[in-house]
Amino acid sequence: MRITKLRAMSKSLFWGERPLPKASIMKGVIETDNGRTGLLLKLEDGSYVAGMAGRLERLNQEKIRRKMREA
Repeated sequence: MRITKLRAMSKSLFWGERPLPKASIMKGVIETDNGRTGLLLKLEDGSYVAGMAGRLERLNQEKIRRKMREA
């Protein structure tokens, strides 16, 4: 899993023009272990998900928090 800083073009590139989920925060760009790339979003409840083309993919919360501390 790889996390990079958010670039100005990233939101529309990975998510499209639709609004992000309510109260979510963009934290960066993530490439998951299965090779998919999307936005790293922190949801209102504190969980992290990958946002790709308008859908959310749940991430291993322990692993993502460890990666965030390393970044």
